[in-house]
Amino acid sequence: MAQISRFFAGQGLLMQLLFLGIILALGWLLIRPFRKLRPYTGQILVLVAILWIGLLFYIITFSFPVPRFSGVATTGATVPRFWFYVLIPVTLLAFIPMLKGEEVPDRKRGSLRRVGIVMGALVLSLFAFRYIGYYLSSAIFLVVIMWVLDSRNKIELVAVPVCWVIFSYFFFARLLYVRLPVGMLFAGLLG
Repeated sequence: MAQISRFFAGQGLLMQLLFLGIILALGWLLIRPFRKLRPYTGQILVLVAILWIGLLFYIITFSFPVPRFSGVATTGATVPRFWFYVLIPVTLLAFIPMLKGEEVPDRKRGSLRRVGIVMGALVLSLFAFRYIGYYLSSAIFLVVIMWVLDSRNKIELVAVPVCWVIFSYFFFARLLYVRLPVGMLFAGLLG
């Protein structure tokens, strides 16, 4: 596993995108024979992509250095492995309604404008980590994405980002002792 891990860890972004493209093409080929699943091709391929990226991060964790002392409860591999373990049942739960034919089928045509806004918001959010920190940046990102996806419920627009920030703080900072960036703006204020 360590050799496979080092191989994937050593690949650049372009190669990783090529691997993702191959996985998506294989997923598409596997879906095509099943008429019942064809209306959900886009949704299934999104689930396949999420699982592949999770698996990729999981595999790469085997190339992480292992601490020499035994007093550590978590390592750099803990969070990616935890998220991958969570992704498996979540994607299966999302897939079951498609198997039953209870899920809303894919639209005939998507919105490239929305995709562009989401990608732009993601890039801006990652850029903003340095200045306003993870917590505020991810909260703003969630609000923007929820708005783009037509969520107009004011309670949801406030509750989801606030709950995510609280969860992130307690899970990462308090439970796993992972310091998430607070940003230059708040680093100066907090000392």
